[in-house]
Amino acid sequence: MFSALLLSVTSLAHAGDKPAEKADDKPKPEVEVGGMIFAHYGMNLTDGAENFNEFAIDRAYLTAKAKITPHLGARLTLDADRMKPVETDTGAFTYDTKYRIFLKHAYLEWKDFAPGMKVRAGMTDTPYQPMADQFWDHRYVEKGLADEQGLVSTSDLGISIGGTHAKGLVDWTAGVYNGEGYSKIEVDSGKSIEARLTIDPLARGEKFQLPLTGFVDYHMNQDADPTITYVGAAGFKMPYVWVWGEYLGKSQGDVNGSGFSAALLPGVPKVGRVIFRYDHWDPSTDTDKDATDKIVGGVSHNFTDKIALAATYERVTAEAAPDAPGHGIFLHLQAGF
Repeated sequence: MFSALLLSVTSLAHAGDKPAEKADDKPKPEVEVGGMIFAHYGMNLTDGAENFNEFAIDRAYLTAKAKITPHLGARLTLDADRMKPVETDTGAFTYDTKYRIFLKHAYLEWKDFAPGMKVRAGMTDTPYQPMADQFWDHRYVEKGLADEQGLVSTSDLGISIGGTHAKGLVDWTAGVYNGEGYSKIEVDSGKSIEARLTIDPLARGEKFQLPLTGFVDYHMNQDADPTITYVGAAGFKMPYVWVWGEYLGKSQGDVNGSGFSAALLPGVPKVGRVIFRYDHWDPSTDTDKDATDKIVGGVSHNFTDKIALAATYERVTAEAAPDAPGHGIFLHLQAGF
């Protein structure tokens, strides 16, 4: 279906072109193929874990990007990881533990129909988390807090429009999505309306960034109160230090959750960075002892733009059991091409 749609749009894009004398004279799409692997070795130091340790592939991505015309493009990304527990009426279970391939991106893009703007339709990026991950730049070590807690998905089926203006001073995206994310099918008539606005007063400089971001997701549920998720975030980046902080909230009816994430990454270019990150999430502010805290500390080094290694110590503490934290040491790898 995606291939047929791609061919249809390509035909329309060239409908006004002058007829070519030979089929070989017609412009051909330019296709760029790449991949990325996230992997780790970890040793669990939690009491009772008996030093359980493992080698694991966290994610494996294969991406094809096509430039069909100067204004039309497409992207297809296949992803792979282990099956997660699935919640059903009879409880959580896992079908199997093999690595399996699934769809992460499949969209058409129409860009520059207006200065700096683009429209995407299909399984496309959502407005907030991909932007935050790009700034944090250590997703292979730890996902963003909103993604980790299931507040937002990195991609979803829908249509979005966005733009970058004044050399990056203003960047925004808004869209309508199923709301279930790429890992679940649509289950009702509800949809999510999501929007992000980022203003970076330092965007015109070559070495400094100061993105100030606001995000909101209004999810219309069919037989329940709407769910509202919101984020306020700020970052600062220069060659010798990166800082990122975000405050998150979620409300549905009388249930309200909130949390925050703060990261500090001092370092020396081409040498490495020190990682300090602290996450806090409370799913219900009216319920006692249901919050969790996570600390990540370590060092990282980028061998190339896409190959990186990080050694970390990670500790998770639940308010319900403050004297029994889960913790361990990890070696994380990012390998791309």
